Amino acid sequence: MNYVVRAGDTLNSIAARFGVSVQELIRVNNIAYPYYIYVGQNLYIPITPTPAPGGDVERRLERVERRVDALREDFRRLDNRVDRLENRVTRLERAITPTPPPRPRPPGTPRPR
Repeated sequence: MNYVVRAGDTLNSIAARFGVSVQELIRVNNIAYPYYIYVGQNLYIPITPTPAPGGDVERRLERVERRVDALREDFRRLDNRVDRLENRVTRLERAITPTPPPRPRPPGTPRPR
């Protein structure tokens, strides 16, 4: 891959950007000591193909899936606990809500037996 040097670029910044070593950039571009580069200079960037994901990715994915399942179970338990607490609060509120006093009977009505 070719790269055109821009203002502010250094061999270190270019190497870091493309994931290659500074020594490799110097070697493949035949840059002589004191290793100066200039704006507009074309540099060849040796890019190596990225290896295909291996078993490490599968192992990590399985670990994440197990963690998600565990978090789902924790959420379900907490949700049930919140429901039970809400029911208890409702029952307590009903128990302490004062009942209104009986209304006075109009004069001359017999008392219920």
